[in-house]
Amino acid sequence: MPGDLGAIIALIGVTSGVLVLAGAFVGAYFFGKSRGQREALTTTRDPEMLARINRVEEIVEATAIEIERISEGQRFTTRLLSEKKEVES
Repeated sequence: MPGDLGAIIALIGVTSGVLVLAGAFVGAYFFGKSRGQREALTTTRDPEMLARINRVEEIVEATAIEIERISEGQRFTTRLLSEKKEVES
C-alpha cells in the first residue's frame, strides 16, 4: 500500500506541474498577443520607413524584370543551339 501511495503522489505532482507549465504558456501567449496589438495600434507610421520600403519594392521589381530578360535570353540561346544541332544531323 505505501508504494501505491507514493506513485499516486508522484503522479499528482507531475500532473500539476504540467498543468502549471501549460497555464504559464497560455498566459504568456495571450499577454504577448494583447500587448502586440496594443503597440500596433499606438505606433505611428514612420515616413522614413515607408520611403525605404517603397525603394525596396522598386528594387525588387527592377530585379524581377532583369531576371526575366536573362531567362528570355537563355531560352533564345537554347532554341538556337537546338536548331543548329537539328540542321547538322
